[in-house]
Amino acid sequence: MILFFNPGHETAVQNSSPYYTAPANVATMRQELSFLPAWYGVGSDLVLTDKKIDGKYHDFLLKNLPSLPKPVTKESLPCHPEAEVSLWGISPQAIHYFSEINKEYGTSLRLPEWNEAYIYLNSRQAARDCLTELAGNISGISGNISPVFYNRLEDIEEAVNNSSRQLLAKAPYSSSGRGLLWLPPTGLTRTERQIMHGILKKQGSVSIERALDKQTDFAMEFICDGQGDIEFAGYSLFYTSHKGAYLGNCLDSQEHIMYELAKGIPLHLLEETRLGLTAILKEKYSRVYKGCIGVDMLVYKEEEEYKVHPCLEINMRYNMGYLALKLFENHIDPLSHGHYHLDFSSKEGGIYNRHKQMETQYPATFKNGRLAKGYLPLCPVGFDSKYWAYAIVDARKNAYLQSLKKSSTILSSIPDSLAFRKSSLANRFSY
Repeated sequence: MILFFNPGHETAVQNSSPYYTAPANVATMRQELSFLPAWYGVGSDLVLTDKKIDGKYHDFLLKNLPSLPKPVTKESLPCHPEAEVSLWGISPQAIHYFSEINKEYGTSLRLPEWNEAYIYLNSRQAARDCLTELAGNISGISGNISPVFYNRLEDIEEAVNNSSRQLLAKAPYSSSGRGLLWLPPTGLTRTERQIMHGILKKQGSVSIERALDKQTDFAMEFICDGQGDIEFAGYSLFYTSHKGAYLGNCLDSQEHIMYELAKGIPLHLLEETRLGLTAILKEKYSRVYKGCIGVDMLVYKEEEEYKVHPCLEINMRYNMGYLALKLFENHIDPLSHGHYHLDFSSKEGGIYNRHKQMETQYPATFKNGRLAKGYLPLCPVGFDSKYWAYAIVDARKNAYLQSLKKSSTILSSIPDSLAFRKSSLANRFSY
């Protein structure tokens, strides 16, 4: 399998042209972070990188994490002429990119096929429809959090003027906190009107929803086989800025993530949501799409009660949450925990200097082919780097392990049908 990182996927889907050109910042991100899929791949996979991986970084990975997929460049693809290509996200532009590689290098790489159904399935309309179905079937899900789509600026302005609540506008094709606009109850300003006019012109509609008192961001990750089956891969716990932009992920066990979520909401509600979501995704996605689906959710507070928003957006692609989940599962010592970060700096040398400082301040320690402690850059870092993906972990404190072990409430509240069996959890809590 050849893995390929193509961020900015939703916009490429909305554009639907094989000749779509991504904005310069997205193109730079793709180039500098092209090795990222290695962290969710398996050892037999290959990762297509924009250029040959820096020798020092490559040697570091071979020595400490030998089970990682290996990087390849376009020039070496003739050595793998019939390999299957797995895209971060499927779009006409990404398929065309590999079709041109096949022509140029005489290869027969097996590419995913474009399906017009993907245009709807990647949109916020699909997420809204999924939310509506979940709220109708699960009593613990509120029915008043669904977004409303508008295709006229005048209607949006009327909705804002008639609402006493803070509202949030979203572009129908956007993700990771991009395309979000907070609308003040006092009315739209000229700037907000201009932004929404631009969204309406490019995408045809704008989603308007209530701003919620967010407590926790998390997601459920799934894998579709394209043949009608879907598998729940696990939970991811992530962090965003005050404006909703993605910052990073928790690197920890599924047990810990469930423990954190259960502080606010009952696990049986999570299980009902997981089962309901699995059924919907199986019906709508699993026969037409092969790959990862991440469904972003949040725990919010309303009238002193914690509630769940089960479907903020459906990311029909590989994503940072799934990457963090597999990174912990495959490459981090199970008795460690930490964070995965994604950062950006336009200052020349800014990322590189911080990278060198982290190497000195938090030297990496490996145990049985896994990171046990310290700093790990997930892609090569150069002096001119603008994007930076890295993990930093530490050993789990014994006191915290004991608190998990004593938390019989968590174990007793996990339904027998949960994918992570009680017996397995009990054994892991005994560390």
